[in-house]
Amino acid sequence: MPVLASRIILVVMVCGSSLVLFTNLYALRKAKRLESAGVRVEGECVGHYRPSGGYVGAVCAYSAGPGQELTVRSSRCSVAPVETDDVVEVVHGPGRPERAMLLFEASARVGYDTALSVVTGAMWMSATAGLVFAL
Repeated sequence: MPVLASRIILVVMVCGSSLVLFTNLYALRKAKRLESAGVRVEGECVGHYRPSGGYVGAVCAYSAGPGQELTVRSSRCSVAPVETDDVVEVVHGPGRPERAMLLFEASARVGYDTALSVVTGAMWMSATAGLVFAL
């Protein structure tokens, strides 16, 4: 019975780490593409929003063309990432100005997603090797 339990745990680890890894690799690819090929525009912090849990995020407005004023929200943080009226750089997809991120978040996201992908990939490889040797 202990062998069956260890196989079940390994299968769960392989499936779980696969889901996290593929989702994270998709987000990494998207952030890298946005950072390298995105259109950079200047924006301004127009306010803050407060989701639950004591966090705060910034709401920034930017112009994607004549008569096309849009807003983007930052990620939620424990301290406001920018203050109201601060100038920020916004990056949006070419031809899709409604899909935007604050540039400093896109850059940080690439580093975070890369590190998480390496850790999750190592966990997936270990669980897969354990599953193969357990058979």
